[in-house]
Amino acid sequence: MTEPSYEQAMTYLASLARFGVKPGLERTDALLEWLGHPERRMAHIHIAGTNGKGSTATMIERVLREAGFVTGLYTSPHLQRYTERITVCGREIPAPRLASLVESMEPLVARAAADPTIGEPTEFEVATAAAFQYFAEQGVQIAVVEVGLGGRYDATNLVHPIACAITHIALDHMDRLGHTLAEIAADKSGIIKSGVPVVSSPQAPEAAEVIRRAADAAGSQLVQVGSDVPFELISIGDWGTDVTVDLARLPRGKAVNLRCGLIGPHQAANCATAVATLDLVSTKFPIPDRALQSGIAAARNPGRFEVVRTEPYITVLDGAHNPDGVRALAATLDTAMPAARPRVMLLGFSADKNLNEMVEALAPRADYVVATAAQHTRSGAHKPDDIAAAMQAAGVPAEAVPDAVAAASRARAIAVHIGASSLVVTGSLYLVGESRGEFVKEG
Repeated sequence: MTEPSYEQAMTYLASLARFGVKPGLERTDALLEWLGHPERRMAHIHIAGTNGKGSTATMIERVLREAGFVTGLYTSPHLQRYTERITVCGREIPAPRLASLVESMEPLVARAAADPTIGEPTEFEVATAAAFQYFAEQGVQIAVVEVGLGGRYDATNLVHPIACAITHIALDHMDRLGHTLAEIAADKSGIIKSGVPVVSSPQAPEAAEVIRRAADAAGSQLVQVGSDVPFELISIGDWGTDVTVDLARLPRGKAVNLRCGLIGPHQAANCATAVATLDLVSTKFPIPDRALQSGIAAARNPGRFEVVRTEPYITVLDGAHNPDGVRALAATLDTAMPAARPRVMLLGFSADKNLNEMVEALAPRADYVVATAAQHTRSGAHKPDDIAAAMQAAGVPAEAVPDAVAAASRARAIAVHIGASSLVVTGSLYLVGESRGEFVKEG
C-alpha cells in the first residue's frame, strides 16, 4: 500500500467539511464502535464554553503533564497546521500518522454513508474519532477534550469524563445554539453526565441557573468559580497573569498563588476553573503543588494574546472572534500594555459576528487599522471595505487590503512608518492562523 500523503488527507477532510455541522451523535458513535471504542481506554476531562475553553484545556493538560501523566489534548480549530488539534504530552500527531489514520477511516465513512440510519460523517466527526484512536495507540492516561461547537450534540460528547468544565458563556453561534444565554447554556450543559462533577466559570445569572438545574438533574456536584472557589487577580503584564485561587472548599483545602503563563484579566477566571477541575480529579490523578505551579506557569496557547517581540514594535496575536472575546482583548490591552501606543491593528471578522460591537470595542485602542479577510472561515468574512469604513466612521484611519498575508505585510510597514509601539492582529483565529507566519518564525 502506498504511503498516504498529508495533503491527500487534508483534501479528503475538506471534502467532508462541506456537510458542516450536523446534529446527532450516531455518526461518531458508529465510527468509534467500528474502531473498537478507543475512547474507553483512557480517562477524560471534557470542556465546553463560548470563550476560554481552549485556554482552560491548555492549562489542565500542562499541569497533568507536569505531574507525570501521559496526556492527550484535543482542540479546534487549528492555527496553521491540522496536526495542532491532536497532541500527546505536548507533541503534535505526526503528519504521516494523521494521514494514515484518515485513510484507514475512509471505508468506515463510506460504510456509515451507505446506512440511512447513520449517514455520512462530517470532517469534525472523523477528526474526533481519529484523535481518540491516536490517543489509545499512544497509551494516553487522560485526555483533555475541548468541545467543537455547543455541547449536547457535539462529536466529543460520547466520552464519559471524570470531570467536566463549562467556561464563560456568551452570545455566539446563535443560529445553531439559540438566541439567548439560557438557550446556549442549555446546549453546553449537555456535556454534564450523571454523577460526574462539573466546574462552571463565572456566568451571567440566566446561564448559571441553567447549569445549576442541569447539574441537579444529573446528580452531579457543581463547583461554581467565584462563589465556591473565590479567586483574585493580583497583577498582569506581558509576562503573564498572577492569580490567587482559594481551594479551601475542595480537596486541596487551601489557597494557592499562581503565575499563569497566559495573559489577560479573563485568564484569572480560566485559571481558577482549570485549577478547580484538577482538584476534583486529584484522587485519581494526584497533582503535587510543584506540578500545579509549574504547569500553570508553563501553559501557552498560541494565537491567544500571544506576544511576539518584532522589533521595533511588539506584536500581539489574538484570535478573539466574537464581541465578548474582543472586549476581553480590549481589557487585556488596557491592563497589560496600556502605554503601547501608537498601535496598528490588523483586523478581519467572520461574517456571522456583529461588526459594530467589534469596532466599538477596538476603535478606542487603535491608531491605524488595516482591514482584511481570512481566506478560510466557517461562515465567510466581513468585507474589508466595510470594516475599514466602520473604523473610519469611529475616527480611526483605516484601509482595506483583501489578502491576509499582504495585509500583514502592509500593517508591518505602517507600524514602522508611524513609529508604532505595538501591532495587534485579531478578529478571528482564521486570520491569526493565516498571518501568523509573517510574525512568528518557527523551527
